[in-house]
Amino acid sequence: MISRQSIDAVINASAIDEVVGDYIALKKRGANLLGRCPFHDEKTPSFTVSPSKGIYKCFGCGKAGNSVSFLMEHDSLSFADAIRKLASKYNIVLEEDNAVNSEAYNEQQRKREALLIALEFAKKYFVEQLYTEEGKRVGDSYFRERGFTKQTIDDFDLGYSPQAWDSLVKAATSQQFNLDHFVEAGLIKQREDGGYFDLFRHRVIFPIHDLTGKVIAFGGRQLVKDEKSPKYLNSPETEVYHKSHVLYGIFQSKKTIKQVNNCYLVEGYTDVISLHQAEVKNVVASSGTSLTEGQIRLVKRFTDNVTVLYDGDAAGIKASLRGIDLLLEQGLNVRCVSFPDGEDPDSYCQKLGSVDFKLFLEQEQKDFILFKADLLMQGIGNDPIKKTEVLKQLLQSIALIPDALKRSAYARECSRIMDADEKLLLVEIAKIRKQKHVVDDQVLPTDVVEILQMPTQLPDTSVYHGGEEQEKNLIRLLIQSGHKPFQEGTKVSDFIFKELNEDDALQIEHPLYNKILQAVKDQLNSELQMDEQFFVNHEDESIRQLAADLLTDFFELSPAWSDNGIFIKTEKENYINDLQSLFLFLKKNKIEKMIQNNLDEMAKSELEQEQKEQLLHYHIQLIEVRNAISEILGSTMN
Repeated sequence: MISRQSIDAVINASAIDEVVGDYIALKKRGANLLGRCPFHDEKTPSFTVSPSKGIYKCFGCGKAGNSVSFLMEHDSLSFADAIRKLASKYNIVLEEDNAVNSEAYNEQQRKREALLIALEFAKKYFVEQLYTEEGKRVGDSYFRERGFTKQTIDDFDLGYSPQAWDSLVKAATSQQFNLDHFVEAGLIKQREDGGYFDLFRHRVIFPIHDLTGKVIAFGGRQLVKDEKSPKYLNSPETEVYHKSHVLYGIFQSKKTIKQVNNCYLVEGYTDVISLHQAEVKNVVASSGTSLTEGQIRLVKRFTDNVTVLYDGDAAGIKASLRGIDLLLEQGLNVRCVSFPDGEDPDSYCQKLGSVDFKLFLEQEQKDFILFKADLLMQGIGNDPIKKTEVLKQLLQSIALIPDALKRSAYARECSRIMDADEKLLLVEIAKIRKQKHVVDDQVLPTDVVEILQMPTQLPDTSVYHGGEEQEKNLIRLLIQSGHKPFQEGTKVSDFIFKELNEDDALQIEHPLYNKILQAVKDQLNSELQMDEQFFVNHEDESIRQLAADLLTDFFELSPAWSDNGIFIKTEKENYINDLQSLFLFLKKNKIEKMIQNNLDEMAKSELEQEQKEQLLHYHIQLIEVRNAISEILGSTMN
């Protein structure tokens, strides 16, 4: 089990904006950062990250927490595995009891870790082999012929696998590795006689990294033509590598993609590397596979804008147009660039050089509708039947776009390009969507759409929203201000527990709120420090989730107020008045319940007259107390 000190060290070192920023694009909004939630589909960003508090909160789906919670939710990790991942990111050595840890670690996690270790060893081995005599003569010379510099080779961890049948096998054996892990990773294979041989022998090696930079697979290019062996050899799917969810170059490109808010999509490893070297660093590749929804979602974490770069082959482009439709269906904005016949991004970049290549990309990119129309119209002349078929294909693509306003704009553009009636095109698009059982959203002005899309879905009510609103607000104040002074010599937490202890009617009913109260008591009894971070980083997931939720404000005061001499107290600055009013509300609500219970009792027909008189007298007293509290609340709220 990981020691508490190590857990605290990892949490303290983890910057929430850096952790979340590895997965989604974030933009500054006041003191916080804003992005699109990775846990549910949304058009208007509602995922808020607070660097100062170390928490995130989605006001759309209700997900909230700290860096550990984010990784647990996003990557489906256990608490311990999330801590280990953060420790690796921030180079923190964890202290743990290996015996206890081995019992707690399940088989799947052990397998993942073993595979990653084997893959990392193989990567280092292949890199080292590039600089041996054989490696320089064969592998390094190949990369140099492609124009790759030493810096580029290092950036992508490019390597070389020797021609010998068992060079990697021997290297792994000499370090006492379990070769079964290398078999699982698709690096070596076992012969019938029990021996092993390398699978990537005599190839230049392209390591494939995940978002965090870990090597999860390899691609190897053949250097000598061999009919019995494929030109490119790729790792098989494993516990850590699922090719439909991976893009080559995403680790090296993700920051630039976020910065320029656009992603170039190419096909091959060398396309990515050449463009990266030419300072076009916002580029990734599907690595020769058809584009998948998982890969598109990966891009969407960083940008909504994709520019697809097609090799100069019209027939090949037509065959791969389905990728455009998938991008549109996921709500991305798509532009396309095609290269001259016989050229691809790698070759044309080498041919033009960095400056002219960048200029070519800017000048030649077309919106998908114009690009697809130009491509499909080639060679059909004025044939009305063929033109109609082209129009239908264009409308099929437009109908996939989830945003109604975008569909309308594209229908207008299609009407202009194809000289067709816009209203008729809108009708046809609606028919296509109906056939696909898609329910249209309303076409409204943008500002109205944004208002309607503001958070309406609450988090799972079974978690912590079942209690009264005042109980929730009490816990909010305890989390936000429990450590702050209330009166001389007492803190807010002291006042809260004093009030709860003195009035039996004020017992908190919600189980999670009671759990938090007990956690605070234990902390105070141990004379340990208690502030917001105590809750945000608590070992109990339900407490962490609630704390992140209650500590995140959807609206922020504009600095323009104070700039103009108008100073408005925030909820946190007004915590003493809020706390006093809150307990009055709590008492008032409890009395309302007592009044209702008393009325129910009075309605029973079998009561004796004396009992009815007692209940009536009690009812009058309750009403008087309620009215008195209401008067106080009225004056405090004015």
